Amino acid sequence: MSFLDNRTFQAVVSAFWLAFLAVLGVNIVGNLIMPEHETVEKFGYPVEVPEVQTAAASGPAETARPNIIPLIAVATVENGATVFRKCQSCHSVEEGAKPMTGPNLHGVVGRPVGTLAGFNFTESLKAIGGEWSYQKLDDYLENPKHLAPKGSMSFAGLKKHDERAAAIKFLMSVSPAAPPLPEVPAEAPAAPAEAAPAEAAPAEAAPAK
Repeated sequence: MSFLDNRTFQAVVSAFWLAFLAVLGVNIVGNLIMPEHETVEKFGYPVEVPEVQTAAASGPAETARPNIIPLIAVATVENGATVFRKCQSCHSVEEGAKPMTGPNLHGVVGRPVGTLAGFNFTESLKAIGGEWSYQKLDDYLENPKHLAPKGSMSFAGLKKHDERAAAIKFLMSVSPAAPPLPEVPAEAPAAPAEAAPAEAAPAEAAPAK
């Protein structure tokens, strides 16, 4: 091997080692500046997006129950008797009739809750307290478990407003001591729509003096 070739070989080897040492040095310096456990895993800035609750996620909005009194006023006993067929397998309405699966409902409107002799009411129903007012009957008939969660009533309830009103009207007819329906204040009449400006009417002639 000639002297020139020997110098060329040494230069190549030296350049390789210099490159290797340079890469190694960069890695060492990089680890000193940014330790391994602090390496950036994700680039960019986190942006917090407010969580928007949709109607589908939150469920349907609960609709308010309308005032039952006007609906009872316009209901008929005949319609109520038809609705009551859903209840007659467990309840009787004849005066003096023995309780069935449920208590006798003769005279139930206005009667203190859970006080019928000869029937064993649950403590959950007794805890309702007060009397069977029209509003309380409406609430109970819509969902018996709402007022008496541990009551023995297995009926799911009457979900339609007009059916509950008719059933209560029927129960009124078999309740001699039922209180009169409360008066409902009439709603204020809606403001009349603003009329379009009419054409100017011809002026009346002044009366002759």
